[in-house]
Amino acid sequence: MTEHQFFSTDEYHLFEECVHCGICLAACPTYTVASKEADSPRGRLLLMAYLDRDLNPDSGGAIPHLDLCLGCLACQTVCPSGVRYGKLLDLTRNYQRREIKSLSLLQRVLLRWFTEVHLLKRLTAFVRLVQRTRLDRLVRSLHLLPSALRFQLAGFPLIPKRPFTHNQARHLVAAAPDGQRRGVVALFTGCIMDYWYADVHAATMRVLRWNGFDVIIPEDQTCCGALHAHAGQEKQAEHLLYLNLQVFRTIEASAVIVNSAGCGAQLKKALGTDHDSPPAVDVNEWLADHLTNPPQTKLTERTTFDAPCHLHHAQDIHDAPYYLLELACEQLLPLPEADMCCGSAGIYSLIHNTMSRQVLSRKINNIRSLDPALLVTANPGCHMQLQAGLREAGIDIPVYYTIQVLDQAYQRDDNYRRTFDLPDNYNRL
Repeated sequence: MTEHQFFSTDEYHLFEECVHCGICLAACPTYTVASKEADSPRGRLLLMAYLDRDLNPDSGGAIPHLDLCLGCLACQTVCPSGVRYGKLLDLTRNYQRREIKSLSLLQRVLLRWFTEVHLLKRLTAFVRLVQRTRLDRLVRSLHLLPSALRFQLAGFPLIPKRPFTHNQARHLVAAAPDGQRRGVVALFTGCIMDYWYADVHAATMRVLRWNGFDVIIPEDQTCCGALHAHAGQEKQAEHLLYLNLQVFRTIEASAVIVNSAGCGAQLKKALGTDHDSPPAVDVNEWLADHLTNPPQTKLTERTTFDAPCHLHHAQDIHDAPYYLLELACEQLLPLPEADMCCGSAGIYSLIHNTMSRQVLSRKINNIRSLDPALLVTANPGCHMQLQAGLREAGIDIPVYYTIQVLDQAYQRDDNYRRTFDLPDNYNRL
């Protein structure tokens, strides 16, 4: 045994907060699948401490069990002792990538494809072509790719013709029906959200403007670095946060609105008054506090909500999306284990596809038990994972974002459609 390898003495004391009571076991997705102590939160804490004190860091085979952690933080939410599992996991993974086991070639490629704009453009163009020619359906029906890749292909949203920020005005004025202007907010557009989820950004922009907010869209935004942080790439994640901080600290706005739960959890590390910038605020949280013009007509479809881990656990936002959905939906059904991870976790679903889909199967069964007409979430990884799982199970249920459902309720209003120049049959659910 040696002195500490990567934890400071104060950080090592965080392990002492765990009393090994086992309450976290039922909340841990990988433990519920594998039933192995080493794949539980308290088991992984022991492995982290072991790595910190041993000269031969993987002599006990700790790394595979740590790699299998989804990082969903459900254990942190239920822990009666307040163990800061997420902090310890981040420190361990950063050390692991530096000193023990670097990212695999596949992981490095995925991070580059998803977060470097020139590569994301090529990936987007390829997926759009596959979708437009219906090759994605052919590939899935004839099993022309390995199962893991077919699964991922099934989860892709319909790729728009162009990213949201292309040909988009950078300042959009408030359009509240009462004529009131209630302030200015900025929209974080990100990388995947900008290229693949333009409809979500457009819905966010409309709802914010309808409730009296000017929306500004600063240029030179970039990836938030969440995928890098989850993969233990601390320096790259910090660099991306720094670049975004430089963009948002130059604007005058009450908040930076984020409609991706994973991006919001990451950006909250760098944006805020302590950093001389507007705070990063999830769109559900912002509207729950600032929505002044609720929809006049509700959707009639049976709807249920699955809570993204980085909304529910990482950002501690529990009630806001339900409040908004209750304003927009006549039938909102509580989903069993809505706060349990779906198994996406960034690129985890590609690297650990078997475990990811085993975790997802429990979620799909819970959704099936409700027989809803509409499933709602608030994160792109969750959206793709849930959509793929439903399609694989032969369940024809569309998956939308909370903000899209709210926008759809507003679209029942002729004035709303005229204000934003939307046709009568625009994007009906």
